[in-house]
Amino acid sequence: MTDLLLQIIFFSIPSLIYLAVQRRRALPWGEIFKNLGWQASPGVYFLWALGVVAVSGLLGWLAYQIMPPEIFEDPGVNVSAYQGWSAGLSSFLLVWLRESIYIALGEEIFFRGFLGGILNRRCGFLKGNLLQALAFMLPHLFLLLVSLQVWPILIVQFIAGWLLGWLRYRSGSILPGWIAHSLVNALGALAVMT
Repeated sequence: MTDLLLQIIFFSIPSLIYLAVQRRRALPWGEIFKNLGWQASPGVYFLWALGVVAVSGLLGWLAYQIMPPEIFEDPGVNVSAYQGWSAGLSSFLLVWLRESIYIALGEEIFFRGFLGGILNRRCGFLKGNLLQALAFMLPHLFLLLVSLQVWPILIVQFIAGWLLGWLRYRSGSILPGWIAHSLVNALGALAVMT
């Protein structure tokens, strides 16, 4: 659990540095929060988030079908933490809460909020979002150390990263993507629950 808490702190540091530097330059708080995606989103984008969940969840399910089941038991694979959990509504909600706080929030703050925001402003959406999605996939490449047979999930993570970046760009907020990201992760945990 400590490692997971350190992850959110680590992913938040660049945004906090950006915030401090921009405040020192007298950029208004509202502009800083807008640049980081730390603002409310129009409600329609939460519906779009459900579409992102449907596409990413389906692609993830398909990827899991061609991966050997023993891969999900390796501690290097995030869903292995849920091995042996009983599948049910309360378990799913607990997994969703855990994934939203310890995994998805930090990744959304960094990849879509900080990095995606900068890249989209400097390179435009098409190039910026592509670069953000590639950067999102980079730390996930460590899954290849578990087994080369996890390659299908890397494709899904790239597509999901691109879709989450699109959602952040369109909504101006990391909130819909945070909800979608954590739901997709929680759905992935169902693959190893009994």
